[in-house]
Amino acid sequence: MVNSAFKMPKYLPHMQHKDVISMGMQSLHPQKWIEPDEEYPRYLEHKLSLSQAHKQRIFDALPSAYDAQVELAFELKNHLLQHHSQLYCSLADGLNYLPMGIQLPSVSPHPLWQASLWVADDLLIMQKLNGQYCLTAASLCSPSNWHLSENIGQPMARIHDPVPTLHAKLTPKIDRFFDHLCVGKPVQRFNWSLQANTQLAQFPEKKIIHAANTPLYYRCERQTLTRLPKTNAIAFTIRVYVYPLMSLTQVPNALTQLQVVINAMPKPVAGYKDIIYFAPALQKYFSDLSLLK
Repeated sequence: MVNSAFKMPKYLPHMQHKDVISMGMQSLHPQKWIEPDEEYPRYLEHKLSLSQAHKQRIFDALPSAYDAQVELAFELKNHLLQHHSQLYCSLADGLNYLPMGIQLPSVSPHPLWQASLWVADDLLIMQKLNGQYCLTAASLCSPSNWHLSENIGQPMARIHDPVPTLHAKLTPKIDRFFDHLCVGKPVQRFNWSLQANTQLAQFPEKKIIHAANTPLYYRCERQTLTRLPKTNAIAFTIRVYVYPLMSLTQVPNALTQLQVVINAMPKPVAGYKDIIYFAPALQKYFSDLSLLK
């Protein structure tokens, strides 16, 4: 039964990519690099709140990434003014978000952090150091169970260590893909996971089994990768969407397909996705969860 009380999810990557551990890269028109919407003020408030709390490191950068920070901020500002002029106009020192008159200055000792306040997306920079693509700068306010402090400066292969089967299946492909990513030809990919709250920031914490009556949420990451023309760095953006799991009933077969994908997961992948911790709470959404048998 469709529940019209829930907003229809924008993206449901499990419907397109049955293999959870996959690259799933799709060509992206440059005009679609960033997708601003009416939810932006909530993300801005979220970022500023985390920044003021100082409880987690949400921005970090290697000194060598400064030029790439400046370039990404420049490219992002131009993109918003060119392709989203209904939402943004230029100020002397930044941008104005027109629907609410929010003034967003661009003067900052950390250009990447300031640029990240213009959009809902988190912004990261990857650069090739000693033959490996490394995370050299990031404004990360909506992580999916990882700490920026543990990964800044690390190569992508090291950052992906917790992902089961990824090294064997994808690491060589990822490295080759990064080498061949061209200026003006951005790509996008999606990840999904489950969570037991509405929080955008999912920092690692002690895992618990969620009770049967716990409402669950579907978390989707829209990721884009774009080659910057001057520094040759790669801009990596992450926009997080969080939907009530019951909202999947708005899309035909979406909840059923999620059950199929979860039941088909190899145990290491199901473990990485924390399915066992969500299993009791999933029962009210699924008639059968064979993974539990």
